[in-house]
Amino acid sequence: MCENLSVEGDNVKGSLKYVENWTEFSKTDNSGNFLPLYFEEAKGQAKGTVKVELKGTGAKLKKPVEVDEKDGLIVFQIHDKDNTLEITQEGKETRTLKLSELELKQK
Repeated sequence: MCENLSVEGDNVKGSLKYVENWTEFSKTDNSGNFLPLYFEEAKGQAKGTVKVELKGTGAKLKKPVEVDEKDGLIVFQIHDKDNTLEITQEGKETRTLKLSELELKQK
């Protein structure tokens, strides 16, 4: 799904492979580049403690998504490197991650 993925400061770097027909992600919009992220802060916390919102071109979700409190994982489908991820956590300052340094591989 990804290669050499890292978060350096506020930049996500690495390559996202093109994945086809990932029906566990979605029954309809299931092909493209997917970005998996792990949030240690969310693991074991109350549901909704950490939320992430994909913003920018092609972002289909128009509201924040709750990070899974069981494992701290969340996956976004990325349509454009100009997107950003806005992370909110109760009692902490909002953080924005830039995706401009990602490589979005095609078929």
